[in-house]
Amino acid sequence: MKKIILGVVIAAFAITSCSTGSAPAPKTQIDSLSYALGIDYGNYLKAIQGQIGEDINVDQAAQAIKDVLADKAAMTPEEAYNQLSNYFSVVLPQKFKEQEAAFLAEVQEKNKNIVKTESGLMYEIVKEGTGVKPTEEDTVEVFYTGTLKDGTVFDSNKESGETISFPLNGVIQGWTEGLQYIGEGGTIKLWIPAEMGYGASGTPDGSIGPYQPLIFEVELVKVNPEE
Repeated sequence: MKKIILGVVIAAFAITSCSTGSAPAPKTQIDSLSYALGIDYGNYLKAIQGQIGEDINVDQAAQAIKDVLADKAAMTPEEAYNQLSNYFSVVLPQKFKEQEAAFLAEVQEKNKNIVKTESGLMYEIVKEGTGVKPTEEDTVEVFYTGTLKDGTVFDSNKESGETISFPLNGVIQGWTEGLQYIGEGGTIKLWIPAEMGYGASGTPDGSIGPYQPLIFEVELVKVNPEE
């Protein structure tokens, strides 16, 4: 958390030039260094905005930097830390959970063929399949497409023409449960709540953010039972 807080504070250095339009072309080495730092911090701030889903109040952040440099900040470092800690550990998770609940409820309301299980997983059987159903100890071969709630495709192997194979107990919980509802040759659509996906951390590469529900359409090509 301290790293996040430091990054947010540092990022605000880039903001002072944003509020007055483009900065003048750098004339000295320090100017160039300052502008480069601004680019770096600005990109960090942009990433933070992407994570929280709201625009940072640029004027407030810029004013805070000026106040710190003038030794007249309205918050102590401890107060600032507490504000950030509360937002990222309490406010933001609750906000994402509410958004997820509203999204999944709307999906279920619009599609009466969706089944919701006790775990919170939602699914629709697109094609039943005629072969054996896998257990979580089995290995499966599948084609799949994964999307976020806004429709962004974050992963797919369909265009490659090659299936992917993995043990069913070695993937996210939503897949482990969901693929047991169809037989070999079947297709299922899964709406996976965050707690059955990548949870509070998201994926390391950032393609899936924290607390994001996931939608997958999966074709179960083959089941290879545990030997």
